[in-house]
Amino acid sequence: MTARSAALFLFLAVLLTACGAPQAPPAGGVQTVRVAYAGGQVTGDTGTVPVTLGSQVHLEIGSDTAEEAHLHGYDKAVQVPAGGTATIDFTADVPGEFELELHHSGEPLATLQVR
Repeated sequence: MTARSAALFLFLAVLLTACGAPQAPPAGGVQTVRVAYAGGQVTGDTGTVPVTLGSQVHLEIGSDTAEEAHLHGYDKAVQVPAGGTATIDFTADVPGEFELELHHSGEPLATLQVR
């Protein structure tokens, strides 16, 4: 393996480890979920995100266009400025699966699975 190949392998290993699914927080902790929408692509904690029932959740939502982010089931919404971020904080006290989406475009960002 060349030095360049080894460096590329190490970079990819670190990247994949850092981009893994978020873990549920320890008891009494706050779980942060970060998602962003830019150029038609969703990045960050996408897909199904496990959330511990009763935990505090901090959502950080970014977008390259002005949008309203909406968390279904909890009826939480926030205006996200173009090129900026917005947050939603709540207690995950209702079990189930809840979609986080950009309301006007209908673009799904993540699904919170509260158990």
